[in-house]
Amino acid sequence: MKFSDLAFLGVLIANFILVGYLGLDDYQRATKLSQIQTNGEQIVSWFEDFSQKLESKEEVTPAACMPLGKEADVTKGAKANTWNSCVESLFTDNGPFKAFTNLLMPKDPVYAQKCDKQNLGSSGAFIFEKLIINPVGPPGVAPMGAGELIMDDMNIRLSVCDTGYYLIKIGEFKL
Repeated sequence: MKFSDLAFLGVLIANFILVGYLGLDDYQRATKLSQIQTNGEQIVSWFEDFSQKLESKEEVTPAACMPLGKEADVTKGAKANTWNSCVESLFTDNGPFKAFTNLLMPKDPVYAQKCDKQNLGSSGAFIFEKLIINPVGPPGVAPMGAGELIMDDMNIRLSVCDTGYYLIKIGEFKL
């Protein structure tokens, strides 16, 4: 064997090691993303149960997620909850999703307003979007702002921001 043959084998082995390392890293990220999607399905299921409790007039917690009914008159003192207070109550220490974290970026929040390449911490975060019903076509989609009022019959889509900063839709629910 010549030196060039040994060099070729060395480069070949180095490539196998590099491909194996990158493949393992991709596998670990995909596993974490799969767990995030499973967590998102639990959130959608929770909101569906929450909505059923609202319809049957049962007591619901947290109260910060109670929608303001259409018959309520804000001018007479009825107070509407905001989306920010609802989401914060869900992911705080005593909320139903206190154990959920951003598995891809553990130091960043578990939810974000939008999936943005400029905000690296939004990778792995849950994204809540308001669906605006359009009678002649597909629904419009808008991010749920922090000051967004929670109203009856509000349609919301839950997605997760993947590693490439694209949305993966998990599900939709109605309050």
